[in-house]
Amino acid sequence: MAAKVLAKGRERHHGGLQKPWRVILYAPTAKYPKYRLTFKVPSESTPDTWEPTTRSRADEAEARDLFAQTEQWLNGLTDHAPATTTERRVRTIEVLGAAALAEAREQRLAARTIEQRASHIKAHIVPAIGNVRVDKWRVAHSRKVLDSAAKSRRPRGLEDVRTTMSTMRKLAWRDGWLPRSVDPLDGLKIAHQQGYHAASSKYVDKSLRPERRMVDAMADAADNLVLSKYQMFARFPFLGTRYRVAGYGGLRLGEQLGLRAVDVYFDEGCIFVNGSWTQPRSQDSPPFRGPVKNKQVHKVPLPASLMTELIESCRLAMNLPSDASKQQLVNAITGERQRRARQAPSPDRWWEVFVEPEDECWLWTDTHTGLPQRSESHNLYWHKVRRWVDKHDADNAWPNFITYRNMRHHAATWWHDELGLEWSDVALFLGDKLTTVLDHYVLPGADALKNAAEKLQVF
Repeated sequence: MAAKVLAKGRERHHGGLQKPWRVILYAPTAKYPKYRLTFKVPSESTPDTWEPTTRSRADEAEARDLFAQTEQWLNGLTDHAPATTTERRVRTIEVLGAAALAEAREQRLAARTIEQRASHIKAHIVPAIGNVRVDKWRVAHSRKVLDSAAKSRRPRGLEDVRTTMSTMRKLAWRDGWLPRSVDPLDGLKIAHQQGYHAASSKYVDKSLRPERRMVDAMADAADNLVLSKYQMFARFPFLGTRYRVAGYGGLRLGEQLGLRAVDVYFDEGCIFVNGSWTQPRSQDSPPFRGPVKNKQVHKVPLPASLMTELIESCRLAMNLPSDASKQQLVNAITGERQRRARQAPSPDRWWEVFVEPEDECWLWTDTHTGLPQRSESHNLYWHKVRRWVDKHDADNAWPNFITYRNMRHHAATWWHDELGLEWSDVALFLGDKLTTVLDHYVLPGADALKNAAEKLQVF
């Protein structure tokens, strides 16, 4: 008994054949218990020749979806023919993750972005659903990934994991590994904890923002340890100054490490943040100075005493004698900016001129390498300083649960509370959007409650 024809495509002459052919979907028979699709594909061995092929599905809905995909491919709407059974068998989520990372490298995405996606795939996605075939990927699988990741990550971290899965989904759609009618992230929601008085999930509690005395204690301790050469601290001269720039300038760690003498404006009392020092985890990828986060270059004002501290490190970076005056230093820095402006495609963007890391005028270096300190090394020595303060200056001990990056939070609070700057100004100095800064440091509900309670005292 002939198989029943369920659907026919339009007539085609691919391959230069005079007799037309069609895509045909057959119903199951006693001999072929699955839904069968017949059509032609280009021959891999003979040019301009199309050879007959078949695909099969156990479910009618999947078979009709396969029929539609095949028609779209033949109409030139997609780049890939439907996969064979063998291809589908090897197209797992693990393979898709590797393909997504390879594509990210081809697109030359930021090194940190690629490392973050690789971490998500290795730590959460592959262990949970790595063996699942891509064409079988559904919402339940994605939920399994997030449920597993929730054990070690906060809601913000789960958003990042979902973003990684989203890039994998787009690649699967584009390469025909997954039908576009199937969305494995559809309706997938991340549970957020109940906030306090309309606080954002990104809100940084004041107990996690170090006090001024604590920042000063850590910076002073770093200076003392460098001078005493305790445990090789002499490798990192001006370490205490860097801590002060973090605490009173709010720079991210990469921005601190990427500072150069040409980025210091003594006449304006500020530093120009226009790059970030990046160290890829891969041993084959050398460190480099890349763009700042969000590519928002900005200037940051510093206290006059801190600008004075930068003079000596700038002299060394510019190869000037120790007795060079401040004006001679300013002239040398200005001349170097002008020299780079002449080399830049756009003179008003002199900071984008590439200079070999070994020849750059870094503000702070590891004297063993001549390059900025690696972030891993920074963290190691930071904890050494913290333990030293805990032992020798107990009144200003730095809590272990407050990390170094909270120096940035201290700067934001210091600018607003002690200097009286508006949050919009703080956002400019941090290189963030105003909404981001408000999410981090403002409790709208609590502030409104406090103001209302104070006004009601007169009634």
